[in-house]
Amino acid sequence: MSDMKPTKTFVYKSVGNLDLSLDLYLPDEPRQIPVVLWFHGGGLLQGRRDQLAAWMRKGVQTYKYACVSADYRLAPQTGVQDIFEDVKDCVNFIRNDLSANVDEGVLDVTRLAVSGSSAGGYLALLAGLYADPKPTVIIPIYPITDPLGSFFTNPQPPALGRYLASKEEMARYLDPKAEPVANCGPLPEDARMHMYSRMLDAANLAELLGISDPKVAAPFRISRCVYQHRLPPAYIVHGDADSAVGVEQADEVVGAMLGCGIEVQYERSHGKDHFLDTGADYENDAFFSFMLKHLDSRQE
Repeated sequence: MSDMKPTKTFVYKSVGNLDLSLDLYLPDEPRQIPVVLWFHGGGLLQGRRDQLAAWMRKGVQTYKYACVSADYRLAPQTGVQDIFEDVKDCVNFIRNDLSANVDEGVLDVTRLAVSGSSAGGYLALLAGLYADPKPTVIIPIYPITDPLGSFFTNPQPPALGRYLASKEEMARYLDPKAEPVANCGPLPEDARMHMYSRMLDAANLAELLGISDPKVAAPFRISRCVYQHRLPPAYIVHGDADSAVGVEQADEVVGAMLGCGIEVQYERSHGKDHFLDTGADYENDAFFSFMLKHLDSRQE
């Protein structure tokens, strides 16, 4: 079932002429099942919602949940403040409108997990801090957590040996005044997929997200906000050899959560790089056990 296709697709929000959509994946014979909202990676600069991980698709049938993979607008044409507005609007659509678009009794939208990889994990953490009400549980996978952290403010080589496009090659994607987009195509058709490597070399993620000013950035530096805003229970996965998002990004958030007495399970995988979960045979029973423990306890 790793090639599972969406059951339905909905537009959850329109911004001008741009529609933001979500794909809904349902298991066979669903009945009052929880919802897992997933956001794709790409540094908020690239990517698309059909990059939903194969193991997450497979889990829909195995563990009986509904999975939503959603668009969000991409930077630098849209700053992180407005990207997070997309996240909140998507959460609100799921909670208030999604059930009306499927058969009665299919979904229990009060039981909501938010997950995602890399930048998607960052959005899951932001949802955990600021969504109201908070998700039941969050599951960030090798997440970005601080655009002003040392990893993103010091030049890095292209992760996983990928191609480094020049600033000139990326000019049309780097133009903040260009038309906003919410998906990009695969390589080689869409060179926007080189944006992350360009950003790592330039060490300018915060600038591209519109939060280079530390005062403006403050709400978007996750570990520094945990004490004030709290987080739901979290299962966090990060490889200690990650060349695309330094593992210290997750370390800092886990440390802050432990210091605040918030439940967190940390899978810090030794020797693993970014995309540690993309192999066809990848499985993570502990991930699902933690997630379903919290989603099922909400039902009791």
